[in-house]
Amino acid sequence: MREDTAPAVVFGGGINGLGITRNLGREGITVYCVLERPDPVAYSRYCRKSFLVPGFTQRADLVRSFLSKFASTGFSSRPVVFSTNDRTTLILSDLRDQMEDRYNFVTPGKQTAETLVVKSKFYESLVENKIEHPRVIAPRARSDLAYAGEELGYPLFVRPCMSQNFVEVFGKKGFVANCESDLLKYYQQAAKHNLDIVFQQIIPGPAANMFGIAGYFDRNSRPLALFAYHRLRGWPPMMGNSSLMESVPLLKVRGIADITTGYLANLGYCGIADAEFKLDPRDGIYKLLEVNARSWWQNSFPTKCGPNLIFKAYLDSIGEKTSYVEDYVAGIKWINFLEDVLASVVSKEIVRASWAQSLIGVKDYAFFDPHDVAPAMSNAMFDLGAIDPAQRRFRPQVLQQLLRQYLSRDREGVY
Repeated sequence: MREDTAPAVVFGGGINGLGITRNLGREGITVYCVLERPDPVAYSRYCRKSFLVPGFTQRADLVRSFLSKFASTGFSSRPVVFSTNDRTTLILSDLRDQMEDRYNFVTPGKQTAETLVVKSKFYESLVENKIEHPRVIAPRARSDLAYAGEELGYPLFVRPCMSQNFVEVFGKKGFVANCESDLLKYYQQAAKHNLDIVFQQIIPGPAANMFGIAGYFDRNSRPLALFAYHRLRGWPPMMGNSSLMESVPLLKVRGIADITTGYLANLGYCGIADAEFKLDPRDGIYKLLEVNARSWWQNSFPTKCGPNLIFKAYLDSIGEKTSYVEDYVAGIKWINFLEDVLASVVSKEIVRASWAQSLIGVKDYAFFDPHDVAPAMSNAMFDLGAIDPAQRRFRPQVLQQLLRQYLSRDREGVY
């Protein structure tokens, strides 16, 4: 580790936090992780120490208190702070101005963060910036339901304004309504928990119609690195995350790259960002679905292809000069293996000869790294229920139950 350089503080674990930790740790940066619960990232060789702070994503006072105490430990350089989730991004963006004398924050300003994180504000900004996107209606009353169904058509996506809040209540990213009675049921469920939602038009077509632009933007909203990817499969099948993706040349998707950089420049954005687009087969236009105003799950992927976006963000935040880069190797694939198998089973791709061929070129994995194997091993035990993360007690009997749960999700109309 580089003891004489600024350490990094990563709020959150999972694939996202593990990727940040590895990206920085391999460069010799000392990394500390702040977690709400036991997490595989704590077992990484690149995590110097992890701190359990239950509930920090919901309480700004816990984040402020931790950062105040951590700063008092004494460092020769200001630590660099990273976020892995939306709520923490909002908290850190608010604390940025208050604590910038003690920390370097890799987060956008508060107003910009809210525009991208709160989906009702996000879609309003897309309209203002004249960017193509799925049609959206924000319901103000029950009487809006019939209008939404007529305007958007069924099926439609019942999407939370704050995804993290929704997932914690329902364990899902949203609901797919196939009729007005579905829409009423999901509307009432969200209202019961005081969760704001929007109704979003679903763009038809497979996961392979999705492309993304990831990058890092400096304090002048100039991109210092850009990276493009193509989703090949996703889980759950609708409105899920990438389970298999491939790097593609920026030249192939220059249009959406220009849309991304122009939009974020207009917002005055700084930090790591990931924009997701889907090609609409009805009109041949790429529609912007969302922009993650933080590091995203596959942040290790660009590094495997060439540019280490996370390290570039770190260097820029501490004032080291770093030049613009968009050169990387195309055709490399990233996989979240268990979820990709599930996606392939449900789509029946796994029984085709082309399935094995689709795995050619996989060089980056969600959790596995031959030089840092402990997180993958611990994640498998957590994921399969073999270990109770609270009590560290062996529980080998739950694999069948887990698979049933995963395989039934696409039949529920709930994602």
